[in-house]
Amino acid sequence: MGAEPATASDWSLTNGHGYILARDRSHAAASRLNLQFYLWKDALKFNIHPSISAALPKTAVIADVAAGTGIWLIDTARQLPEAQLDGLDYNLLQSPPQKWLPPNVQMRHWNIFDDIPDDLVGKYDLVHTRLLVLVVESKNPRAIIRNLRKLLKPGGYLQWDELDTVHMTVKKLDPKRQTPALDQLRDWSWADGRHDWTVRLPEFLAEEGFQDARADFIEDPLELARAFNEQHLLTAEEFAEGLVKLGKTEAGSKYFRIVEDAYNESVAGAALCVPRVVCVAQKPL
Repeated sequence: MGAEPATASDWSLTNGHGYILARDRSHAAASRLNLQFYLWKDALKFNIHPSISAALPKTAVIADVAAGTGIWLIDTARQLPEAQLDGLDYNLLQSPPQKWLPPNVQMRHWNIFDDIPDDLVGKYDLVHTRLLVLVVESKNPRAIIRNLRKLLKPGGYLQWDELDTVHMTVKKLDPKRQTPALDQLRDWSWADGRHDWTVRLPEFLAEEGFQDARADFIEDPLELARAFNEQHLLTAEEFAEGLVKLGKTEAGSKYFRIVEDAYNESVAGAALCVPRVVCVAQKPL
């Protein structure tokens, strides 16, 4: 991959800056995250992987790490009314007020890189997390894995959902049609392999003491390809805004232009398709 040097405007420009998507523009960012959840749910057909849900007790204690708007918790609470669900995030601006949440859901401040509060150590039957691609740097998720492992009870399960940027493609009605903007977004998203660690999650989890680690790879259903494409364009616009706020104005402006061109290409019958990776593993007893 690579139509242009990786230093131009790709996702590696976030290195050292953590999560830069537009949480201070919360109405738009939260709407994108909620749309993203429902698209994922439609594509996956589950919130909790079937291999895990079959093993969970009705009164399971579950954490959603990097919970964002809380939408995964809210939807899962309907399916598991006797379970206790905790949403953990360093920023709760996008989540509803506690009084508006289901009675078995609560939100709590916690940064995934911080020490774990004593009352959360070994608490959970299931820890779920999703889309940490902009949080993990240097292709090394080990520090995060260690913290997630500490949250789990012995025998507890981890489910980590990510994007597979290694195998992302631009799908087209007409294979001969040129799609330079979508191709550029694909290459910038790949970022010279910045996110390749996602397809190796089972390997990383096994190295950190998990057992039975495996990954499922789920592609976009064709009927959802356009919807996912639009969601990716929204993410790209937030990324461009983040670059501008970091002082990378030229790179941000270039991103905005590419997004506009990419939308025009998608109207003509093309879509950026990024498969999902769902990795499950168990903490030994």
